[in-house]
Amino acid sequence: MPKVVAVAVREFLATVRTRAFVLSVVMMPALMVAAIFGTSWVHKFSEQEQVPLRTLAVCDPTGLVAPAFSAQIDQFNQERPTQKFAVQQVDADACNPDILAQRTTTEELYGYVIFSENVLSLDGDPIVVARSDNQLETGKRLESMINRAVFAVRLQQADIDAALVAQLRTPATFTKLDLATGQPVSGNEIARALTPFAFMFLLFMGTFGIAQGLLTTVIEEKSSRVVEVLLSAVSPTQLMAGKIVGMVFVGFVLIAVWGSVGALSAQRYNLTDIVNGYRLFLAVMYFVPGFLLLAALMAGIGSACNELKEAQSMIFPVTLITVVPMMFWFYLSEHPASAVSIALSFVPPITPFVMILRVCADPDTPIWQIVSTLGVLWLSVLVAIWAAGKVFRVGVLMYGKPPSLRELIRWLRYS
Repeated sequence: MPKVVAVAVREFLATVRTRAFVLSVVMMPALMVAAIFGTSWVHKFSEQEQVPLRTLAVCDPTGLVAPAFSAQIDQFNQERPTQKFAVQQVDADACNPDILAQRTTTEELYGYVIFSENVLSLDGDPIVVARSDNQLETGKRLESMINRAVFAVRLQQADIDAALVAQLRTPATFTKLDLATGQPVSGNEIARALTPFAFMFLLFMGTFGIAQGLLTTVIEEKSSRVVEVLLSAVSPTQLMAGKIVGMVFVGFVLIAVWGSVGALSAQRYNLTDIVNGYRLFLAVMYFVPGFLLLAALMAGIGSACNELKEAQSMIFPVTLITVVPMMFWFYLSEHPASAVSIALSFVPPITPFVMILRVCADPDTPIWQIVSTLGVLWLSVLVAIWAAGKVFRVGVLMYGKPPSLRELIRWLRYS
């Protein structure tokens, strides 16, 4: 045991003293905070951005929709004085798409809108809209203003009071309650939606990133023959155990720092109902076996390879599996109780990431699923450590061509 502790302390200190580790401690929380709250900041900044006057040419054979559209533009200009539009009505003789396209290309116009003669009919021809850019938000705003203009003219022709209709269409207000406390839920909605992803991403980086560092360390020590010196003082089992234990404590440091930053951010932005002690506790409970599982796999692969390039090809299947929760995180967080979500929870390499998504998205995740997935995960850890120990004991002193799958299976049979 003292030798295992000595190796663990060495691995821990060698890792936490590196510049990369310090940057990961500081930068990762900053990146996650920026990802969660940056969307709102960018949206507010875009609303205040100064944009040159954008002129729209409008062709309206009916003569009825263009004035209503101009009224919508005027209302928009009052709400956003830094991003104004201007409407330029075009006569029928000049209402040629080729001419208007040429004027738009030369930047004389921002774009043009061509209404059909039967635009007010429910089955009328499409409205032609062309712009000099492809900004999605601007396009949605223009389409919304055009639709409101057509709707207003249709109401006028049907002799319906447009002001009364607008009043009746006033959206209802909502108060969202927290089921646990019965108090109104406040805070950034975007942050609430992305919080499960933040939990999963930090758990993924803390688990996979550090475990991959263990892989690199094993390969470097093997290629430089340092491992031969180490094995003269400790056994292969003690060496592997010490490395894994040392990296576990490195992971604890990261989780502690990131968890503290997350808890403080939750208090600042009224998200304590999501980032609470229960979820942080489960994050730690899933981090430990999840890290041990990946660390055992990395140590086994690293001991069987002589170069990082060889290890990358062998670890590719594991990497491919672990990114599944990253690809489908939105579905998993939106449907935490679905059959797909439950099934993926029992796939050991991705169990920690899927379960932390589900727990953050659904506070009523059944306890039996949490206990059973932890049981499956710990059982997988025992199997992985046993297999990695067999491979590590044989492969750490093997050089030359990397072993094939058949050779790895043969190594597992050695006593």
